[in-house]
Amino acid sequence: MPGWRALAGQLAVALCAALPGLAALAAPQLDLTVRLEPAQGSLSAHALIALPAHEAIDLRIDARHRITSMQLDGGALRASTDGGLQRIRIAAAKQPRRLELRWAIRADAPDAAASHRDTLTAFAPQIGEAGSFLPAGGAWYPLPFDSAGPLLHRYRLSVDLPAAQRALAPGDRPLDTVRDGRRTVRFDMAQDSEGADLMAGPWVEAERSVRSIDGRTLTLATLFHPDIADQAEGYLDAAATHLARIEQTLGAYPYSRFSIASSPTPTGFGMAGLTYLGIDVLRLPFIRHTSLPHEILHNWWGNGVYLALAGGNWSEGLTTFMADYALREANQGEEGARAMRLDWLRGLSALSPAAQGSLARFGGRTHDASQSIGYHKAALVFLMLHDTLGASAFDRALRDFWQAHRHRRAGWPDLRAAFERASGRDLGRHFALWVDGSGLAAPSIASAVAGSNGLTVTLQQPAPHYPLAVPLHVRISGETRVEQVALQGAQAQVSVPLTVGCAELALDPDFRLARRLAPGEAPPVLREATLDDTLGLTVLPGDERLAAAARTLTAQWLDRAPATIDAAQPPGRASRMVIGSFAAIDGWLARHRLPARSQEGEVVAWAMRAPAGGTLALVAARDADELARATRALPHYGQQGWVTLAGGRAAARGQWPAATAWTKVCVR
Repeated sequence: MPGWRALAGQLAVALCAALPGLAALAAPQLDLTVRLEPAQGSLSAHALIALPAHEAIDLRIDARHRITSMQLDGGALRASTDGGLQRIRIAAAKQPRRLELRWAIRADAPDAAASHRDTLTAFAPQIGEAGSFLPAGGAWYPLPFDSAGPLLHRYRLSVDLPAAQRALAPGDRPLDTVRDGRRTVRFDMAQDSEGADLMAGPWVEAERSVRSIDGRTLTLATLFHPDIADQAEGYLDAAATHLARIEQTLGAYPYSRFSIASSPTPTGFGMAGLTYLGIDVLRLPFIRHTSLPHEILHNWWGNGVYLALAGGNWSEGLTTFMADYALREANQGEEGARAMRLDWLRGLSALSPAAQGSLARFGGRTHDASQSIGYHKAALVFLMLHDTLGASAFDRALRDFWQAHRHRRAGWPDLRAAFERASGRDLGRHFALWVDGSGLAAPSIASAVAGSNGLTVTLQQPAPHYPLAVPLHVRISGETRVEQVALQGAQAQVSVPLTVGCAELALDPDFRLARRLAPGEAPPVLREATLDDTLGLTVLPGDERLAAAARTLTAQWLDRAPATIDAAQPPGRASRMVIGSFAAIDGWLARHRLPARSQEGEVVAWAMRAPAGGTLALVAARDADELARATRALPHYGQQGWVTLAGGRAAARGQWPAATAWTKVCVR
């Protein structure tokens, strides 16, 4: 959709002068001034908004906020309330107009006990001395809309707050001064943007200057709570390294600053020019090499090229592929990359057909199942494109896509067009099936028949027939070669030279296709059970306090409430979670003739395949208190085959290795 049209009038001229370099206004501009009082949980705000001629504008602000005055060109104006929003509808006029608005916000302090799942869909403002967060998506200020939806816009945001606090928002920071016990900070967003997310906290700030690939001086900053301020240098080192690497691939960083701020709640958000991560998250030593590069790359994908208003969120999958996966491959080689691909396929294969949503309908992560689709399936789709088109065409397409759409909205069709231009190939069917469709491919070896010219191997797949380049591994006399088989329809054949002796065949043993894993292809992990929407739950009797802790755990861990299954019922083909004390779990395993528990700890969780085929997720605890302490940590280890915890923290974890299943065929 087009961005804001050019503004005119005296206020627009004044705003243009206030934001250097904006000779012609391509987006509406808001001049926002706020006074933040964290100790009182309050914010008062004032906005001046220039309204262009010949445009109808709909401004929307949360209905919980109290508008104290509103004037249009000096005359009184009223808002209407609709669906939890106050709407200020401005009809098109022949002349530019000016709207002035004052409002007040009361908000609760952030809840330190909130889970990461809670934060994913929390848009209400939070204001407190430990931290304040007012996301733009929560309409804490009047967001502009037109008939097509939310409008990209530009702004100047001035924040007045106590001197002991610091503020952060997307944009340049030309002013940060302290006087008479108050701090004044200003942020200028000179590019079309999705809005002003406002954060504040009792932060200690550290900065570093680095040189961009285009010669500009960029500022890297950390704004950390005092108890993690000693982490600043490590994060600045990592940010400089990751930013330089991404610039080499895609081009110059699109903003002047990148800030890493700590949150009192377990958030994990990325906005234009910044990321907002929970204090406990930032303490984890691996975050600077996993989540941090992911959030930096979002300044190109998602916060540099914005998502189209319809058609799905492509940015999470592309960022996962180019950050998480690329770094795993660079640091751990093919073995580490293969393990990540297998983990993605384990999660996707655990989803029922009904839960296999399309990428075109994925908006953002709200639970584990949506992450498997929008992040992991999408990353596999980009991996298959990379394998099919080659690295040169793939990278060229992304650089062209970036240059064409930076600070504009774009969708999957725009990505398709970029890949088609770079490769000279028609990718309509690829995008129709992998993006618009739902589900996974399921290729298999139908037959391998010996003849005078060797083996004729037939591959097959059920409908819908995905366009696949299937890697068929052929091992003869200890040597392995890979045949790339184009499987476009229901079947395809390939000839394997073999006059005498035996060949071993394996289909995609390196997990490079977005496909459903075959039964028994890989040992189970906990996520295979927890993502299954048919999962049943057995809480073993004997300790009511432990049973209560088990119910709290499953409410935190599972996307939906599972059906209850009696302990006497043997495990079958359906997935099942079983929770109990060590004695109760050990007795249940013996009663159903299942392998005994092999791990020790205060809490032990592990996955197991039942004889009938169902995946079991078992959780054994020493007592109710230990299980309660493990409640926040356990859901983060779904990718593991087993994990032991003590004092609420993981002590050891691991996966059982996946062994390639070879099909042996002999010619005599």
